[in-house]
Amino acid sequence: MGMNRAGQLIASCCGAAIVVAAAGIVIVGAGRRQSSRVVPAKLGTGGTADVTGAPSPIGAAPVSGGTTSAVSGPVTIPGPGEIGQVPGSVTESLVLQKNETFYGKGEAFFRDGDYVSASRYLQAEVGKHPDRFYPTYLLGLSLWKGGALDEAIDSLTRAASLDTKSVKTRVNLARVLNDAGRHEDALKAADEAIALDADDSAARNVRGRALLNLGRQDEAIEAFKTAVEKEPGSAWAQNNLGFALIQAGRFSDAVPYLEEAVRLKPEVGIFQNNLGMAYERTGDRDRAIDSYRTAVKAGGSDAAGRNLSRLGGTVDDETVEPTTADPGQGKTIAPAGPKQN
Repeated sequence: MGMNRAGQLIASCCGAAIVVAAAGIVIVGAGRRQSSRVVPAKLGTGGTADVTGAPSPIGAAPVSGGTTSAVSGPVTIPGPGEIGQVPGSVTESLVLQKNETFYGKGEAFFRDGDYVSASRYLQAEVGKHPDRFYPTYLLGLSLWKGGALDEAIDSLTRAASLDTKSVKTRVNLARVLNDAGRHEDALKAADEAIALDADDSAARNVRGRALLNLGRQDEAIEAFKTAVEKEPGSAWAQNNLGFALIQAGRFSDAVPYLEEAVRLKPEVGIFQNNLGMAYERTGDRDRAIDSYRTAVKAGGSDAAGRNLSRLGGTVDDETVEPTTADPGQGKTIAPAGPKQN
């Protein structure tokens, strides 16, 4: 791509990191490796469970009243033959106040971001009621957010079998499979979601991520383009398309998508960092410095500080030629012979 080896791109999705060494790009999901070299931003998940994979808020209200106690001790998913049984070692260590339920406590812990405790209570609920979709689905999300990818895959696969029409279950299953490095399986899950709802942007987005991880760059770009078309207001889809275009060496083509991602979510440092990369590779050094500086101030992108230092800027510097243009309407950078794939 003609990129300085000091600079890299980080792309998210929600889970384990995947390194594309040839391009000097690190795709970071929710759980993760970080490069010791300079990086731009993440590839995002987008859609209903945008977490950098994080799931969107749950519909039911959390349980109130009483006290909640997180308890220690591992809890495993029941194996074949154990479904429908709640091992005593699970329930004996869990605390319920009057009128509380395992599901209610699990959901409350999920809302509070305590995914380990959420998983334990939801495991007990699923053990009692293995035929209920939503506890099984929420258990999968909790396990995923808690870093137990294999168990999350099992739970979400089970949830998908309980609700054969659930698009969000298959989208999130694809995200976890991507994070676990099972990209072919992720692509299959994404395609199942698209078969159920061809207009779902999140399904197109996670499909693009799977294709990018499989090295099918052209198809990934088309998938991200479709995600943007289905939901132009998805900052993650805009960022992911820009990221994929940068990876393909199409820096000028990447600029408008990254500008739109920044316009939609200016507080996300990784978007600012990726935009800085696109500006830098098209020769717009001043705007690159400005984007890197904004990324550093926003936080969330360690690479931005290294990129800024590499170009000789500091966080407190003024931009040489500051611009007040709306990023989405910023100047168009003339193509410089971008690589067309």
